Amino acid sequence: MRCTSVRLYCLTFLTLFLTVGFGSASAEQRWYLVRHFEKQTGDDPNLTAKGHQRAAALANYFRYIPLSEVFSTDYKRTTQTVADIATQQNMPVTLYDPSEPSTFIQLISAQRDVLVAGHSNTIPDLVRGLGGQAEDLTEKDYGRLFIVTRIDGDVTTQSVIIPF
Repeated sequence: MRCTSVRLYCLTFLTLFLTVGFGSASAEQRWYLVRHFEKQTGDDPNLTAKGHQRAAALANYFRYIPLSEVFSTDYKRTTQTVADIATQQNMPVTLYDPSEPSTFIQLISAQRDVLVAGHSNTIPDLVRGLGGQAEDLTEKDYGRLFIVTRIDGDVTTQSVIIPF
């Protein structure tokens, strides 16, 4: 008789855990958006030494955060910003077209745990397009990581500075 009560208790607990635990997790989406780091000058420049240091710090930040996909525009400075993370998580960097923001927002809004690298004139609009809040960035704004989280329709935005 006691064994049946314990089994029933365990089964009830397991059912509650699976329903509440997985139910809330599946309703949560998180997008990470970052403007490329410090760049050299010229057409399609590489990152500077400081930019590479910041990219390494960003990879360290994501060391224990599993991502489903890593996106970047097709420029050296953006792909270099997220290359270490993609390698670390054993996934490719998927290129997107920054001139089609609504199409891209529609694509990533259906996903979770996505990292996006872009530019000072694209990242704030992407954050806002996902329902988050972001002020415009200047050409001198480097190192800001926006974290947009949607849980059951409620959206919050965090901003983290990645050190170099």
